[in-house]
Amino acid sequence: MPVGSKTDLPLAKAEPTSDGGSTSVITYLRKVPFYNGVITSVHKERAMDVIYLEFCKAFDTVPHNILPTKLERYGFDGWTMRWIRNWLNGCIQRVTVNGSRSKWKPVMSGVPQGSILGPMLYNIFITDIDSGIECILSKFADDAKLSGAVDMPEGRDAIQRDHDRLEEWAHANLMKFNKAKCKVLHLDQVHLDSHQYYYRLGDEDIESSPTEKELGDTGG
Repeated sequence: MPVGSKTDLPLAKAEPTSDGGSTSVITYLRKVPFYNGVITSVHKERAMDVIYLEFCKAFDTVPHNILPTKLERYGFDGWTMRWIRNWLNGCIQRVTVNGSRSKWKPVMSGVPQGSILGPMLYNIFITDIDSGIECILSKFADDAKLSGAVDMPEGRDAIQRDHDRLEEWAHANLMKFNKAKCKVLHLDQVHLDSHQYYYRLGDEDIESSPTEKELGDTGG
């Protein structure tokens, strides 16, 4: 979206998926190390929990007042920072409902999804989400997964502490998890369901799921 552009937003407009609705080779390559670790642990008769996490409207909610601070922290020079600010700022949008239109409002958050730079800026924005995380966190666009061995109480406690850290990160960065879509997948060849532990994300419990779909594949 060019500098100073206007966008009409019809209510209930379909939101594109984070990867444009396609399964890419890059996506698969990013998943392989994570799942290799999980599967190896299960084959060693370890009980594993995989927590599927998803942000609410991730690309649309990246705050423009926080993003520049992170870019500067990662070494972006002054010229590049000015260019990115000019690219993001000056855009306005309005909503159309049954032919009635709202007033134009400035866009204060979000990175354009239909661009190359937008997803790159989003990935930079969430780079520090794994700071202090004890378990294994895999992140790709708005898709994140946390895994850990849970055949001992210490492992379950570590996962819960990581959930608390992730919720704190989201609050500090003005992001929100779509908690209705966050699920726990329990994997255990030996103890069946005896190890199941219920986790919280903020004030809400994360529901267990026997299977989870991921880009057309079902794991469980």
